[in-house]
Amino acid sequence: MVLTPAEALGLSGASLDGRVRRALAQLADTTFARIAARLATDAADNAVVYEHAGVVEPVRIMLRPLLVMPDQLAYVHRVCTTLTDALKRLPELYLADADVRRVLAIRADEDAWLREIWSPRHSHQNPVYGRLDAVCDFTSAHWHAALQFMEPNLSGVGGIHFAPLSEALVMRDVVPTIRAHDPQLAIELPRDQRELFLQVLLDHARSCGRERSVIALIEPKYEHEGPNEQPVLLRFLRERHSVSAVHADPRELRVVGDEVFYEDTRIDVAYRDYESRDLLALEREAGKPLSGMRLLFGQNRVVSSLVGDFDHKSCWELFTDDTLAARHFSIEERRLFRKHVLWTRLLFERRTSLPHGEGELVRYAREHREELVLKPNRGYGGAGVHIGAATSSSAWDALLDTALAHAADPEHAWVVQVATPLPVYEFPVVDAAGAMHEEPFYAVMGFAATDDGLGILCRVSQKQVVNVAQRGGLAAVLVGHPPPELRGPSRASVAPVDALAALRAQIRELRHLDQTIGLLGWDEETYLPAGARQGRGEQVATLEGLRHGLLVAERMGELIEQLSARAAQDPALGAELERLRKLRKVACALPAELVRAFAQARSSTLAAWEDARRADDYAIFAPAFSQLLALCRQRAALLADGGDPYDALLDEYEPGMTRARMDPVLFDLRDRLAERVPRFTQLSRAHAGLLEGKRFPEAAQWELCRELLASMGFETERGRLDRSTHPFTLAAGNDDVRLTIRICEDNLLSALYATLHEGGHGLYDQGYLAADRDSLLADAPSTGIHESQSRLWENLVGRSRAFWQGFFPKLQARFAEQLAGLDAERMYRAVNVVRPSKNRVEADEVTYNLHILLRYELEVALLRGELSVAELPAAWNERSGTLLGATPTTAREGCLQDVHWSIGAFGYFPTYTFGNLYAAQLAECYAQQHDLVGELSAGTLAPLRQWLRTQIHEVGHRRSAEDIITAVTGRGLDAAAFLRALD
Repeated sequence: MVLTPAEALGLSGASLDGRVRRALAQLADTTFARIAARLATDAADNAVVYEHAGVVEPVRIMLRPLLVMPDQLAYVHRVCTTLTDALKRLPELYLADADVRRVLAIRADEDAWLREIWSPRHSHQNPVYGRLDAVCDFTSAHWHAALQFMEPNLSGVGGIHFAPLSEALVMRDVVPTIRAHDPQLAIELPRDQRELFLQVLLDHARSCGRERSVIALIEPKYEHEGPNEQPVLLRFLRERHSVSAVHADPRELRVVGDEVFYEDTRIDVAYRDYESRDLLALEREAGKPLSGMRLLFGQNRVVSSLVGDFDHKSCWELFTDDTLAARHFSIEERRLFRKHVLWTRLLFERRTSLPHGEGELVRYAREHREELVLKPNRGYGGAGVHIGAATSSSAWDALLDTALAHAADPEHAWVVQVATPLPVYEFPVVDAAGAMHEEPFYAVMGFAATDDGLGILCRVSQKQVVNVAQRGGLAAVLVGHPPPELRGPSRASVAPVDALAALRAQIRELRHLDQTIGLLGWDEETYLPAGARQGRGEQVATLEGLRHGLLVAERMGELIEQLSARAAQDPALGAELERLRKLRKVACALPAELVRAFAQARSSTLAAWEDARRADDYAIFAPAFSQLLALCRQRAALLADGGDPYDALLDEYEPGMTRARMDPVLFDLRDRLAERVPRFTQLSRAHAGLLEGKRFPEAAQWELCRELLASMGFETERGRLDRSTHPFTLAAGNDDVRLTIRICEDNLLSALYATLHEGGHGLYDQGYLAADRDSLLADAPSTGIHESQSRLWENLVGRSRAFWQGFFPKLQARFAEQLAGLDAERMYRAVNVVRPSKNRVEADEVTYNLHILLRYELEVALLRGELSVAELPAAWNERSGTLLGATPTTAREGCLQDVHWSIGAFGYFPTYTFGNLYAAQLAECYAQQHDLVGELSAGTLAPLRQWLRTQIHEVGHRRSAEDIITAVTGRGLDAAAFLRALD
């Protein structure tokens, strides 16, 4: 029998689960007791507790993880996103359709609250952070069909902090022991749910024009019942991500004008752990409106929006009643509803569609007790849930009578739902005597889906009503990768020595393809005839197809696995295999036809960009860019595998970096720069324009740039300098490094600083160890650290007073007439004028990172579909005016100035800022150990180049970028040195 892909995944999951259990079965009771004690201590130390009637109780974290595979995660994420998008439409459907109002009945005061607040703006920007409760056994061959959603919880959900914390604790306390007994198990942490949560809040704050992004977590903070996790979550967000956040009760908010304050802190966006009915009750109790909450809702600055008040269990009736569903949802949505949403009906006397046919609802409920569950429609915490099979017939009838008596009450109505089997897992338990045994637990999943990924809260209990409020526990859900025994090799293994030689040959071929593709790109931007562009695109597409085929071939996978054991004794080989695995993972995620289409579209869009830039006409660029952007979105979605598409693209340039980690750094830096720009602009204004109106002949500039490159130590016998529309560097081989610059006769500094910048890149590409030739180690571990070299030479060297003391005489010798009346000091001040401008490449050091933030914001919006290609020029101009105080008047000055988007390089721009920060750290470290000022004043650049070669270049790809920076400077990514250099 041939297995379906879903069944094969389920069997892989069963195999993984079995291996984890077998590994744990080998542990001695004393080892288990030690792990259990440490896990309990860690949980208590991290406030994983629940309050019951004033008594603080620890939340139990199970002693083994459950595993879910990436493909399973991706599918669940897609289903959850579809359901959440459908749920977001409920307020509009409620207002427009009387039948929906019957199913989603709310009180009159809630209805008035909704009608007062809801507007088209709320429909357009309708943020939700909630959780969909479901059952799914990822170890079953039928997991795909068994995925069944029981109810939505759309605001104020618990577990945002507890779930990822339990995952991290199990990963630290339990997984190493499992791997010690089964080293081949590949287990990793999923996306941190706290970061997904934070990203929703930050994204919504920015969509509301709130750049400061001060977050308020609003809950009944003075009521001590349930999980008290928001203060702990708040501390995590502040300490881990430098987020400005407060913890407030609704009654503590005050309104000043159009702003809401908690104490002296202005709130930008709020996450609420209150339903509207609870807020209305507080207003009745206080005898006055909660003006802060009403203003936040009215200005659409609350997550979850008013959608959160429609998380009635009866909303599933809208999805499972064919008549209502067909009225409001698409065919694809209804297909998923039928497959994964449990039949649910608001309970009152009527005829309706039943699980099989049509009939009287109450009669069906009485006669099919063992197949049904009875629930309070607006209850939570597992309270009042009755499982028909566990309830006597007489008790069930009495419950139905009670429910029918409240059928007309929108607050106390009940629903009846088809029952679904709960998965049962056996978890290790250590008893009071210290002995280990296994006990069965029911498990329910809570899926929190955002555009950026999927968070999971798995609750377990030995009761069928599974909820932490019912004294259940938490099971960590970690990501596992399919075990090798289900992937059997298609050919016989080769000996280890032969395997290494074979892998070396494959890597050489991969490098040669990369270099050839790059060389064709260099030619395309320098000397390619205009008529050859289409053919060049086809050539590159062919080579990209060959590269893709090499990476995805089973042969490559077999060689990697065969050499894995050897890598443990050979760190360099281990680093190379790790990078090769990542390259192969990316390739395997992308269909070959997409790879070829993307390559061809890049070539076409680059040509269109060059034509549009020359003509200063965005309309020439837009059609090709639209096609490329569509392919970028497809590519990002496949690489993300259920996670954040932008993170997936960013990871290609800066491995391990995420928006959740990056955004606080970028936006904190933006705020600090915004404070400095006016002051520095004023201080440097007297030195502006010293070079304006002067012309510097192209030939003389060219020779000056070549001389500067030579003094930096760039080896011209191993590289060359050429002209292009946009400066760039290409390593076309171990001894073939190509730099390009552009020369403007009315702007001397443009070519000069492009030479320093690209020269820094070139020195890196010429600086790898000769022994690393044709290996994956002869490369930078990230684009950010590569940019650190270019930005160090361009800014920390090229804008220093000492550099100009040494370099000015050479400049003066070529341009005596143009520089008459200037000296080294005035030149130094002229190149450090701070003046908000429209152009990134020629921006001063202070405003440069604001240019990066502009591009980052726009490319995220383009990728997410929040900004169209047609809207880009206007959006660019608006953001440029806001961030930089300089509004472009033409497309060439604005969104056509950079080449990056025309070649599909989404995710690249933030690496310039990482490079700026790394560069400042490195320059500061070097200056503490050497006489940098004296060396530059004498025009001596060799000592700095040699130090960078040994500290950075020769390390290659053996370590991560941040590990390299930490080893050299003693600190990871940090803006402090950069800000000190500016001041």
